Order: sequence, then C-alpha cells, then structure tokens
Amino acid sequence: MLTDFLRRRRARRDSPLPRAASRATAFHLQPLALAAIAFPAAALADPAPGAAGSAGDPVAEVIVTANPLGRTADDLVQPAAVISGEDLDRVRRGTLGETLQSQPGVSTTDFGAGAGRPVIRGLAGPRVEMLENGLSAMDVSDLSPDHNVTIAPAQARQIEVLKGPATLLYGNSAAGGVVNVDNGRLPTRVEDGLHGAVDTYYGTNGDEGSFSGELNYGSGPHMLHADYGFREAEDYSIPGWSNVDGSGFHDTMNNSQLRAQSGGASYSYIDGNGDVFGFGANRFTTNYGLPIEESAFILMHQTRLDTQIILNKPFDGVDSLKFRGGTSNYDHTEFEAKGEPGTIFHNQQYQGRIEAVHAPLLGFRGVFGAQFNWRDFSAVGEEAYVPPVYSRQAGLFFIEEKPFDLGPYSRGKLEFGARAERDTNTPQQGEAGRPAVAERDYTPFSASLGSSFNVGADSHLKLYATHAERSPVPEELYAFGPHGATETFERGNIDAKKESSNNIELGFDHHQQRWTFNASVYYNQIHHFLYLSEVDAGLNADGSGTPDADGVADRVDEDGTFNPDGDVLLVDYRQANAKLYGFETELHYAVLQDGPVKLNTRLFADYVRAKLDNGDNLPRIPPIRVGLGIDGRWQRFDGSVDYTRAGRQDDTAPLETRTAGYNLLDADFSYKFYVADDGDHAASVYLRGSNLLDDDIRRSTSFIKDAVPVPGRSVYVGLRMSL
Repeated sequence: MLTDFLRRRRARRDSPLPRAASRATAFHLQPLALAAIAFPAAALADPAPGAAGSAGDPVAEVIVTANPLGRTADDLVQPAAVISGEDLDRVRRGTLGETLQSQPGVSTTDFGAGAGRPVIRGLAGPRVEMLENGLSAMDVSDLSPDHNVTIAPAQARQIEVLKGPATLLYGNSAAGGVVNVDNGRLPTRVEDGLHGAVDTYYGTNGDEGSFSGELNYGSGPHMLHADYGFREAEDYSIPGWSNVDGSGFHDTMNNSQLRAQSGGASYSYIDGNGDVFGFGANRFTTNYGLPIEESAFILMHQTRLDTQIILNKPFDGVDSLKFRGGTSNYDHTEFEAKGEPGTIFHNQQYQGRIEAVHAPLLGFRGVFGAQFNWRDFSAVGEEAYVPPVYSRQAGLFFIEEKPFDLGPYSRGKLEFGARAERDTNTPQQGEAGRPAVAERDYTPFSASLGSSFNVGADSHLKLYATHAERSPVPEELYAFGPHGATETFERGNIDAKKESSNNIELGFDHHQQRWTFNASVYYNQIHHFLYLSEVDAGLNADGSGTPDADGVADRVDEDGTFNPDGDVLLVDYRQANAKLYGFETELHYAVLQDGPVKLNTRLFADYVRAKLDNGDNLPRIPPIRVGLGIDGRWQRFDGSVDYTRAGRQDDTAPLETRTAGYNLLDADFSYKFYVADDGDHAASVYLRGSNLLDDDIRRSTSFIKDAVPVPGRSVYVGLRMSL
C-alpha cells in the first residue's frame, strides 16, 4: 500500500501534464477537517424533524428547462429524462458521458478518464447537441472522441436528456438528441441571503481528488453567483492487461492522468414581475493524457461569456420573451510529449437565440423563435485534417400544442412544429497536398407531430413522429489527413447530401402509488446517412498510384502513401440509407414507503439495432443492457446499489472488433451528520464504489476499446455540504 502510494507520488512529479496549483489530496481533505470542527455537536444530534428528501417521499415536479414551454418530462410528448438532486449526486462522475451512462438509452464514447461524450440511442458526435443553460457548449467535442466537453458535471444542478431528434428547438446538430446542463449560472429567481454548497472527495484509483463549490447571494432584485471546481488524478488502475489480446500495460493504464479546473461568476437583476437581466463569465481548463498513445496529451481552455434577458408579458398576446446569447473563445493543443506541441485547434463562436411564448390562440399555445450561430474554426499542425472553416447557421422555428377532450379516457394533448434553417460552410484554400475545397450550403427542414393520451387517471400513451434533416459538418465535407485518435486517414465527401431521417416512437408511462413504469419503442429510417467506411483500391490517399483492389482494407502512412503495413486505415465519408430501432424500459417500485425505513427498487433495460440497407452493421453501437438498482433510507443513512449487465456486441461493422459482455456494480452510501432546522441545509459524508467487481469493461461505443479499458475498482470517500 505504501509502495503504491509513493509510486503514484513519483509519477505525479514526472507527469508530462502541467502541474496544478495545489496537491489534490491535501486540498480536498481540508473541508473534511473543517466540517468536523464546525459541526461537532450536530454529528451527535437527533435527525431534524421533517427532514426532506426521504426515499419514497413525494418529489416536486422538475421543469425541463430545455423546453421553452416549461414542461416536466412527463408532460413532454418527446421522450426526456431529468437527473437532479440526490439522484444526480449518486451518478455524478468526471465526464458527462460517464455521468449519464446509467440512463436508459444513453452510453458514452469513453476515451480514457479525460474525455467522454454521451451517446444517445447509438448516435453521437455531431448528431448529439451539448448545451450549457440552453446554449451550445461551443467547443469542438463533436469533432473527435478524444476532445472533452467543456461542461463540468461537478457544477451541474440538473441534467436533461432529450432522446431522439430535437432539431425543432436546437437545429440539425440535435438530430440524435440533446443534453442540457443547468449549472445555476443564469438564475431566474432570487434566493434571499447567502447560500452555498461544497462537494469534495478522494478516490483510491489513480490517487484522485476533486473539489467543487458554489456561493449565491440574493438581496432584493439582485442575485450573485460564483462557483469553482477542481479535479486531479494520476494513471488509473485496470484489471489485468490494457490490450484485449493480453498485451500492453499491466494493472495501470499508461498516460491516463488528468488535471481540470472550471469556474464562473454571474450577476442577475430579477424584478418583481419576473423580468430577468443577467450576464456571466466562466473559464474551463483541462489537460489530460491520451492513453491510446505513449505520451501524448491535450491542453484545453475555453473562456465563455453569456447573457440572458427574460420579459414576462411584454406585449399583448405574448406571455414571455426570452433572449440568450453567448460567445466562446476555445483553444486546445495536442502535445506529442511534454514540450512538443503538435496540432492546435481554435474555435471562436457566437450564438444567439430568441424565444417568444404566445398566449392561447384558438386553443393553441406555443412558442416561435429564431437562432443564429457563427463559428470560426481552424486547426494547424500535423493532424490538422480539417481546413479552417467559417460556418454560419440561421434558423426559424415554432412549436404549438393544444389539449383535447374526447371523453373520460381520451383527454390528452396534440403537439406539432417545424423548423427551417440555412447552413453555410466557407473553408479557406487547401494547403499543399490537400484537395481544393469549395463553399457548401444547405437548407435543412424539420417537422414533428405528436400526441399524448390519458389512459385512465395514472397512465399516458404517447405517439411521436419526426422528420429531421441534418447538414454535413465541416469534417464530413472537408477532412483530408491522418487522425491519430481513431488511427485513420480520413477523406471527406465534398458532394455529401443532407441526411434525412423519419422517426416514429410509441411510449407509455404509468404512475400510481408505489409503481412507476416507463417504456418506449422507436424506429428511425435515415436517408443519406453519413458514415466512415474503409477503402479497397490500392491507391494513395490523393488518388494517385496503380489500382490494386485485393479484398483487404487499404492502409496508408501518415502522409497518405499507400502501404499494406501502414500506420493508419484509409477511410472515406460515404452515404447510404440506414435504420436504427430499439426500445427502452424502466420500472420503479417502492417496497417500503410508509414506515421509518424507505426502500425502492429500479429495473431497466435498453437495446438499439443499427444497420445500413445493404445489411452491414453500423459501428460503435451499444449492446443490450439490463440493470437492477436498490436504494433506501433510514434516519440519517442513505444507500444505493446498482448492477448493470451489458451483453456481448456481435453486431459489428466490417473490420470492427467484437466486445465481450461485462458486469458493472456501483454503490453509494452516505450519512447526514448535520441537518438544519429548515431541513434544506445539511452536511453528509459519503462512501462510493464504482466497478466494484473489478471487471474488464470495454464499451463498444469507444474508438479505443481494444487498447484502453475503463478504470478498475474505484472507492471514493467524500463530504457534501449545503450552506
């Protein structure tokens, strides 16, 4: 034990990553000592009467902020999930992909400890929009799986997942779904007085330490907010060998360390009418190793400014008018080793969005709006496989809903909407050796029609149909060069057409006393689906050479020269018709809810099948999963145990390797040693375990699954306080 500890400390000194300002362990254990001093009497006190949040207690309805009509997840026709409060605390992890991977229909790209982007129903990258308080993350995480999302889960108060096409509200980059993180930086109401929260932990795997905290002060119409978060870890432990064939690194995943910091501050003026004028600034920085390579790492930073204006009933016939705007200055450098910078990515982006909710008109209530986006992207260096591109998007949209009543069992709601968008990509002239590129523009159109029906007093039947179009993104159009993260030489498709998908979904939910049940089945037919495909021509990447198709996928050197033993696989962006279909189901049952002990159970399952019309499977699709969870509460003690069984993924694309099934066991236990008289402020210590079976987990959604497994057994001890 002591030997391992000293080894990790020596590794920290020799780490290729830039040093953080303070040592993780000492920094994160300080709040534990302070809490023991501040609350010695409270630790022995009896539980406060009326303490909120007991398992099985009624839970307040949570509004989905990503929907401008202010609906709960149950009210929406489109399938949605909301994670907040103690549920979010239990699943919160270092990346958004890890945090959400236990939700039905959601997985993660899983690129080591430093990067993990959500995968929704088998779709990822430029088909899943990442939002911070309703605006784009404005990073380049959609470009490659080794690029992290610049939104820290540690600061999240609520995370919302819209499953299936959400193009009506957020444009064609949401063709597969939306993840919206509300971190409280743009508040819409005043909380009088000083409030705050702290969460800090130490993890045994990789000597990991984390701290996050926020302070809020409200007085009259003024609301101030500030938050800060920090995370640090060394190379994490793995169960056995890093490579799936039993080679590579043993017990420890080389070059998987990370450092990350994030913080923000905001001011909002909120008057008695509920009108809001707010603005904020935040900074995100991280540097993390790329475990697929020996010593390469990414150093990333983003500075972001946001503003929000909300006017209640500004005009006759308009219930509310909301404007949100943001700007981001993003850079990241991919180092080959310490002191050896490689490719530099830069993204300057501006986004504005306006929504007007109109008063009921002829029984209809809805929202209409506009969204604008300007993006100046560039990459310079050895792996700058996409040229500098200036992109512009402008969209108009509306959504309307109307309740109907055809009898005691036919009450429900009709919802429909549409969006038209104009997307333009203007690249700079190609470099020497790179094909010349031209401007491309598209006009995607999307529409949806859905309805929910009351089936008795406690059940709803939902039917939802969507036509969604997606414009190709710059890398799909203009890519030409080696991409180290995926070990490919990518060639874009300058003549790519719009993707066009037709999605239909049937859902059912039931809420009655002890029971909660949700289930949905969906079918998505996508025309002109853009995907990466291997090449068999025997030519160089620029098309020169003598054709020699031999039935084996072509490999090339990093300069694009054909070589059967080359370092990278030559792949093209191609288009073909595809279909994705599957199901999700989740059952909650309160075993004990009336006595001093609360006990709940959860059972879920999900499955997605994805293939081209020619019969080939799409790559990196999650397998079928089944999960079982138990959570409970007794006095000041809370606990949960969650088990997930993921099946073997045999439905693989050509040249894609299969992944074995795995067992994931997580647990979380906490004890509140202080509860204030109001029941809303408390302090607790917690013990959390992840992958407690120390299973060799390789997710099929990961580009590097054959060389980099997920971390092995991890145990965390932490402190959480609300002030």
